[in-house]
Amino acid sequence: MLELHILGTSSSLPAQSREVSGSILETPNGIVVIDCGEGFQSRLAKHRKSLKAQNKKIKSSKISGILLTHGHLDHTWGLLPWLKSLALGGRQKSLFIAGPTSPQIIDALLDDNLIKTELSSVDLVNQYQMCWSFGAIKEELGFDVDWYLTDGERWVSYTSKQTHLFSEIPGPISKMQIQPILTSHSVPSCAWKISTPDRLGVFDREKAKNLPEETKKVLSSGEDVTYDDVKFLASDFRGPVRKGVSVIISGDTAEQSINASCDLLVHEATYLSSHQSLADQHLHSTAAGAARTAKKIGAKHLALTHYSARIDVVEALVHEANQIQEGTIACQDGDRLILDGEGELKHIPALVNQE
Repeated sequence: MLELHILGTSSSLPAQSREVSGSILETPNGIVVIDCGEGFQSRLAKHRKSLKAQNKKIKSSKISGILLTHGHLDHTWGLLPWLKSLALGGRQKSLFIAGPTSPQIIDALLDDNLIKTELSSVDLVNQYQMCWSFGAIKEELGFDVDWYLTDGERWVSYTSKQTHLFSEIPGPISKMQIQPILTSHSVPSCAWKISTPDRLGVFDREKAKNLPEETKKVLSSGEDVTYDDVKFLASDFRGPVRKGVSVIISGDTAEQSINASCDLLVHEATYLSSHQSLADQHLHSTAAGAARTAKKIGAKHLALTHYSARIDVVEALVHEANQIQEGTIACQDGDRLILDGEGELKHIPALVNQE
């Protein structure tokens, strides 16, 4: 099961009671934050309070890391204050932070850590360095932060002193089945695909009914067993492997730049189709564009987020998207999306959260 908590649905300008980007995803192997726009720590505190009324908790100490979709400040400017808040809360567990950069920057970092190409002002390399200069280091935070950059193929762990290359997702991230999906925007950007592990097929109790209970227990655990000089293969007593489920969460991107399949696509919808020219100019997506992307990749569910301040009523976004992908959800701040093991989606609106 995957549970996504939406803490911000505005684009760069907070409006209509919507805050900028930031979400929390609960997975079987840990909790991650996706984007961390300004005010994230306050929004998280407010959301945790609303969850308490439902006897549900999200403990900041259980959050393993932060996945950034790109370097625009409405997606990153809450990072440093939140790190400081974690330190004040006495965090000791290490935290990973990962985000995209260009292949040229990865090449430069691997060349004695010297960047000779021109950096965008919002490149994550600059933002990482800024965080370090303002105290986002173990000596001041009291806990380790592992800083990673990726160009979609390679990963580097990046510090002020050295850079290490990885051909696949390193360290704690690898246990969470996380994959960057490069997207099209004005700066290096990616969506993040997070998947649950595949599960064993259903155990066929009828087929095993004549075997001793102890033998059945071993087979049902997935191990082969020998009984009465006969070897029984656990796979013979299982149905087909049940595929895990997955969610892709985009940051800012032009439409149809996501090329991976998923059960749930959470996609930006900055504009309505009436502002398609603005979407094209700024490499953003319309609600209809998000639906076209969902249809192209075969997503079972589509949830919209990241709305321009010019959008007063999100139902207009849903109406446009539903012409292409029925059942589209327009998220609001505080909503929860629960994707169960069979790929079915439950939407819990924010008003329910706060009852």
